[in-house]
Amino acid sequence: MIPALLLLASVVFFRVAPWLSGADSVRALAGWSPLMALALCGAAFFPRRWALAAGAAAVVLPHLLINSLQGYSLWHPYLPALLVVVAAVVGLGVAVGPKAPLPVFWGASLLSTVLFHLVTNTVSFFSSPGYPAGLAGWFQAQTTGLPEYSPATWVFSLKQLAGDLLFTTAFVLACRPLRAPSAAPRPALA
Repeated sequence: MIPALLLLASVVFFRVAPWLSGADSVRALAGWSPLMALALCGAAFFPRRWALAAGAAAVVLPHLLINSLQGYSLWHPYLPALLVVVAAVVGLGVAVGPKAPLPVFWGASLLSTVLFHLVTNTVSFFSSPGYPAGLAGWFQAQTTGLPEYSPATWVFSLKQLAGDLLFTTAFVLACRPLRAPSAAPRPALA
């Protein structure tokens, strides 16, 4: 129960709290989100019936709360794309499983960050009129983004990778039962 509360509390804190604190906080914490780590580790450690629901709730609930607090539309093209990414990461977490070594989780976390980056920035390319049409516009969406938004896309993704690795490590360590190393059996005395 405690690991589940840790996962959900971190999502609320790192996704919603910056929006309540103002623009400087949002920029400073941009990318530091436990979302992909929650989807990955939730799928690996939670019962299967909760894996997708936890990831989807972590996407939808903060999205609705942030957009309503900021006066934005509750619908955005990112939402279904993000749900698809979360579903893929949940599948990855199920495949990894709870007994995988930490480096396997790190590799899966890296893959989830790359998937998130490619999908969400491709949606941005197609939905934002600020990008030039064609491969150059798509490349801009993947690297620098639009000049009026800070930080640059690649900086955001580096921060996201650092956050994903940090949260994945924390969640794996919190969700794994701590076990004492098994002692080797002692030889019987004759």
